[in-house]
Amino acid sequence: MTNSSSPIHSPDFDDFFESSLCGFVITDGEGKIAKINSCAAQWLSGSPAQFTSKRFSEILSIGGKIYFETHLWPLLRMQGRFDEVSVELIDTGKGKLPVYINGYERKDENNQPIFMRFTIFKASDRRLYEENLEIAKKLAENNLNIEQQNAIIREQFIAVLGHDLRNPLGGIMSAAQLLQRSELNERDKKLMNVIHSSSKRMYEMIDNIMDLARGRLGGGIPINPRAVDLTELLNQVSDELQVAWPERRIEANYNISTEVQCDPARISQLISNLLANAITHGSVETPVTINAQANKEFWEVSVLNEGKPIPEEVIKNLFHPFHREGSKSNHNGLGLGLFIASEIAKAHKGTLNVTSDKVQTCFTFSVKK
Repeated sequence: MTNSSSPIHSPDFDDFFESSLCGFVITDGEGKIAKINSCAAQWLSGSPAQFTSKRFSEILSIGGKIYFETHLWPLLRMQGRFDEVSVELIDTGKGKLPVYINGYERKDENNQPIFMRFTIFKASDRRLYEENLEIAKKLAENNLNIEQQNAIIREQFIAVLGHDLRNPLGGIMSAAQLLQRSELNERDKKLMNVIHSSSKRMYEMIDNIMDLARGRLGGGIPINPRAVDLTELLNQVSDELQVAWPERRIEANYNISTEVQCDPARISQLISNLLANAITHGSVETPVTINAQANKEFWEVSVLNEGKPIPEEVIKNLFHPFHREGSKSNHNGLGLGLFIASEIAKAHKGTLNVTSDKVQTCFTFSVKK
């Protein structure tokens, strides 16, 4: 029968002890080496017999020895173990060897130390790996910083470009309006209508690009809130869309008992985007519906349409910039409408959500007061 208090239990233990690729040291209760395996002895450029009866701290460098005696030894006696401590073995002529050590103390029934076991791992490869990992981390951080700086430059370029394009485009729109008032033949009137509608569309795109740049540069969508009659605002937006799509029906259901605080131009932009989206993608055989309610606690506007549901994988990115829902959007702009709508909602400290199933698709803008 083996003695459970002995540091060496069996021939299997001896084989494991000697053939291990890490260092093993067993000391008595006072910390004097009773047994050291060949691996640890080779690291110390000696034989196991040379280190027998030496105190464990004697195989450590001066700094490691001081740390062991002042910190690790008391810690071992108090809690019976320590893990993954970085020290160096004594200089044997080949330089100090960096290692990690684990310590374990076995006590008897009277709480007195019987022996201690120390496991030693070479730290050179691990430290090299950690250094390489740290270098790779710094390189990745530097690359990220460079990319972030490039992104800011790109967004600034977009903002400046959008601003500078407004002036010549404004001149084209003004000239087109003046020419439309002149005596023109039917052919020229059609051409002027194309110029006017196309330039207006370009102006809207530039506005969207500048809104995108503001959002990306961290400024968010600027708003100027004031007390607004929500019913009047929604009717105005609905009437404008009805003129653009006279063949489509837009129905309204309002339960509005109070004015709301908002930027009317931005909310008109948000609702117009949602309505145009519903008209474009909804069923042509059924109306688009606007539901709205406002009271002292919150106000909310929903735009609903019937038609094909939006796939779940599309909904995940629906409010991202440059996203386009299906092929119908290929000629409807840059894919910024819903992104800008969501940014307007955030600027009002509100939310913009969407649900879509086989029955209907519903975009809901909500603000808590």
